[in-house]
Amino acid sequence: MTRRLFAAVGFAILVLACAAFVRANAVPVTFDLLFAPIEVDAGTALVVAFVAGWALGLGGALLYGLRLVRERARLRRDLRLAEAEARLLRVTAPAHAR
Repeated sequence: MTRRLFAAVGFAILVLACAAFVRANAVPVTFDLLFAPIEVDAGTALVVAFVAGWALGLGGALLYGLRLVRERARLRRDLRLAEAEARLLRVTAPAHAR
């Protein structure tokens, strides 16, 4: 409960800080993209760049986590197969090898 409250308050403070930043940096900036020039406020452009970078970082971390989960599943499967093979070798070993 308190963790959610702190997260909500922190998010609200972040939104207010972004709004103040955009308001303080109202200088228009022109971006010449491949298809058309776009004119936006400098603060808005910086906040959009921050959010885009955050989203790309989160996506990369998610892909890395999924790769780790897949590798862990593969390792578990390989371990089960190795354990089954070891049990089979113990059962079928000749009497003099025991």
